[in-house]
Amino acid sequence: MLTNLFRSSIAGLVVVAVLIALSIPFQRGINSERGEFRSLTQVLYLSSSTLRRVSLGYEELLADIYWLRAIQYFGGKKHAEKDPELLFHFFDIITDLDPKFVNAYRYGGTFLADIPPIGLGDIEKGVELFDKGRANNPDNYHLPLEEAFIFFMYTEDFERAAELFCEAADKPNLSAFRSASLKGMCALAHAKGGDRELSRSVWTYIYENTTNEGRKEFALRNLKELQTKDMEDMLTKALRIYVERHGVLPGSLEDLKTAKIMKKLPVEPFGGSFVITPKLMAVKSTTLAEDELYRAKDFLYMRAQKFKKFSGRLPRDLLELRSFIESSPTGQWLEHPYGEQYVYDPQTGLIEYDKVKQGNELED
Repeated sequence: MLTNLFRSSIAGLVVVAVLIALSIPFQRGINSERGEFRSLTQVLYLSSSTLRRVSLGYEELLADIYWLRAIQYFGGKKHAEKDPELLFHFFDIITDLDPKFVNAYRYGGTFLADIPPIGLGDIEKGVELFDKGRANNPDNYHLPLEEAFIFFMYTEDFERAAELFCEAADKPNLSAFRSASLKGMCALAHAKGGDRELSRSVWTYIYENTTNEGRKEFALRNLKELQTKDMEDMLTKALRIYVERHGVLPGSLEDLKTAKIMKKLPVEPFGGSFVITPKLMAVKSTTLAEDELYRAKDFLYMRAQKFKKFSGRLPRDLLELRSFIESSPTGQWLEHPYGEQYVYDPQTGLIEYDKVKQGNELED
């Protein structure tokens, strides 16, 4: 587009002069269609076919002019005054005039879908614009990648996110490293959505085909994590059978063998332990649980600081912090993986936790 023309200062000056000259008949043509031009809002409701008639054959150039003028228009508006319908219609016109204007789909779709006050929170319109961009630019990997994040972060439709991450990974002209990275994101989304088999197949493909040792190690770790989750499920199922039979939790996981519910107890793949979590009536890997606790500690601390930024103080307690997090359109409280309670310091915003008692561990 225009950026390709600005290869020298002289060429840049020439193009600016041409743009100014060409914008005059564009504006006159628009005025003749709708009367005296008063605001960009009025012009936005012209149809794409009308704009093509007044573009004098320079549809891409008119798309550039619309792009620049809309940045000025929407940039000068307060957030509450920005209309998602108007913004979508605007980007729809731009991309009708220039279907290959990839940045219009990317920035328009992201701004429409992103949560306020950063964006306008209209996920449906944002996705519609991204879908249009993907159809018109089938070889571009940015569009499915950025649309995938909308589903991953805002709607928690992890399976749709995984499909889009995989679509991005299969685009032509990607380096092997970047393609492997995108396939990794696809696998993570499948795992997040509960489809471990698809996730496992993608990580296996990466592990077997990548020549990058760091990527291979990362794939192996994720395969071990999936294996560990399968073991957690198997042990939890056995634990609940024991409770149904005996009416109480076993004193240790060894009791599952004694009761002949399991012939052999699995070894935790990371070298940690499997422990009974009474409040969840489940079995957890200490490795995975400690990873979750570490992430939760940082996440909750950062949200407490964000609360302070808006309110001038830290949350009084965990209940107020939780309410603040869940009031966000994409907010999700991170439960304690052992079913316990976090310890919150309202003076610092720090989150602490006690490790689960180790008396019921299954040792390697």
